[in-house]
Amino acid sequence: MNEVLEQALDLVLRDIRSTGVPEPDVRDDDWADGEHSASAFLWSRDGSGVGVRVDLAASEADRVAQVADQIQEWVIQELWGHAATNWPRCPDHPDGHPLQASTRDRSAVWVCPAEGIPVSPVGSLR
Repeated sequence: MNEVLEQALDLVLRDIRSTGVPEPDVRDDDWADGEHSASAFLWSRDGSGVGVRVDLAASEADRVAQVADQIQEWVIQELWGHAATNWPRCPDHPDGHPLQASTRDRSAVWVCPAEGIPVSPVGSLR
């Protein structure tokens, strides 16, 4: 797997593990064409899969935020119909919305979308 993509995936998977939501089976699959991107596939227990892609020309923070956003969509689909889908939960609005992946001060962070306040660096959720 591309090292840049793997580093971004590792941070987001750390957040998945620390919050106890389902974890995808990540498989190396360079399905995205082009020398400026790297890709893999996220597989579910039910056998369905979805691609994750990162722009290699983007900054490190932007790459992590890109991957976090795509994995968040995968988690929400996994939880649909079984559990609350607002992952990762906003600590200030736990019954409302999930946090959003963003970049601030050259770092990838989870942000409360209602208040625009950074809550945690990506990879540091508890």
